[in-house]
Amino acid sequence: MPHRDVVPVTQKYQKLECVGKGSYGAVYKGIEKASGTVVALKIINLDTEDDDVGDIQREVNLLTQLRGAEKNNITKYYGCYLEGPRVWIVMDFASGGSVRTLMKATRGNIIEERFAVVIVREMLIALNFLHKSAVIHRDIKGSVLAANILITHTGRVVLCDFGVSALLQTAQSKRTTFVGTPHWMAPEVITSGSLYDSKADVWSLGVTIYEMVTGSPPHADLLNVRAIALIPKSKPPRLPDSEGSKDMRDFVMNCLREPPAERLSAEELQKSNWIKSSKKVQVSFLRELLKIYDAWAAQGGVRASLAETNEIVVPIGSSTLSEDQLH
Repeated sequence: MPHRDVVPVTQKYQKLECVGKGSYGAVYKGIEKASGTVVALKIINLDTEDDDVGDIQREVNLLTQLRGAEKNNITKYYGCYLEGPRVWIVMDFASGGSVRTLMKATRGNIIEERFAVVIVREMLIALNFLHKSAVIHRDIKGSVLAANILITHTGRVVLCDFGVSALLQTAQSKRTTFVGTPHWMAPEVITSGSLYDSKADVWSLGVTIYEMVTGSPPHADLLNVRAIALIPKSKPPRLPDSEGSKDMRDFVMNCLREPPAERLSAEELQKSNWIKSSKKVQVSFLRELLKIYDAWAAQGGVRASLAETNEIVVPIGSSTLSEDQLH
């Protein structure tokens, strides 16, 4: 958990403009004074009725234990500090935005396959690292409230949002806790009493690809409670034959197999034809998506989160934070 330093956190970091507010605190763009590094400062007031100390402990403990995470497309964690009743969590600040932002700016609200394959390739690096570290993310998704796949201004893909992640004793351990976002949940996560492991993240990855290339996840027209009831009873979603390449459709199919044992692991998926087809493409290629967004914004495009409400709610579990994410 947070530590108290002899040097106050306010002397280490300069708080700049607020980029998100919630009932329990706010997120600010900040500067590490010693290095000039731009960071995100998530400042949470523990005196409010809505605080969730357990979520804060889980996120901080996990990020502290994942050595070398930032080299594997996981958000970089700088530290956590107490300042009176407030907790400061210091993280990377992702200025490029989330997949949700980029979908909003594109024609048809979709990510073209040529971009999607690079995003997924980079996500698999993060997932393979997590799973080999005996961690299940449990909330992989591309859009909705807490978009957790971010792209930096250089095109680097970063996975964040570890508020519901589980650190297992071994890579073979299984969980029974019902957590995640319904439309992205694997059937075994929803089914009462079922055991699940890292293959639940693989299912969520498949749904995320489906979402990126079609504009919405399966069962998007259903409320959460109806989706929860339907997913375990339905056949696994499949991309239509008209959607993208056969290699992409096969990849999604291998993610969305109902028996977890039949799904490929993140490591196996890295060896698929679809992913190997992008091996020579640099992540800087994704900057083209950022240009699309910039052009859209210049023509008056407004993020849905900013257009629909004046209050920006900070998702408590988010790790690397971008302005579009905080709503």
